[in-house]
Amino acid sequence: MRQDFLVECRNYDKTLRGSWKAHQLSAETQVGDEEAEAAQGSLRLWLPAGTPMNWERGARPLRSHCLQFFWPERWYMLSAFYDGESLIHTYATIIQPAILGYERLSYVDLDLSMLVKPDLSYEVLTQAEFEQAANALGYDEETRISALMALRTLSSTIQRSLGVFSAVPHRLKSDLLQSQHSKHSCS
Repeated sequence: MRQDFLVECRNYDKTLRGSWKAHQLSAETQVGDEEAEAAQGSLRLWLPAGTPMNWERGARPLRSHCLQFFWPERWYMLSAFYDGESLIHTYATIIQPAILGYERLSYVDLDLSMLVKPDLSYEVLTQAEFEQAANALGYDEETRISALMALRTLSSTIQRSLGVFSAVPHRLKSDLLQSQHSKHSCS
């Protein structure tokens, strides 16, 4: 792993909402009990607890370890949060497909998300915010439709208990956490 990605979260009008640095995980890296095939083709980013998160309302450290998944051309991304080695929950965030550049990833958050628990129970969190943002920022029809279709795809995936959520490990390998601890204590 190396800290080589700056992640930028933007609003639909392209204004910067937040940014953070993350470690890219190689495709071969098994971080826990995930099904590797489900993560195939994704860019996986590791953010250890304490990572500075720079938001438009101020900076604050990340409270939990986080594993993020971005897939090319997909209208969603996943952020899995961990208490030590154990999965707490995963946020599935509806986005415009991420733009990958040299050591930089940028995506537009469409203010529509769901909270998914380890047992795959879930709750759509921000449907009202999505509607407000779509009206206030003028989401075009393709964006509105694609966002709602992505939400439907994710909920169908959960109901069938397969797909992208099996890419999220329920338990992390302890050596992942130990390697991060030693890197932080050396810096």
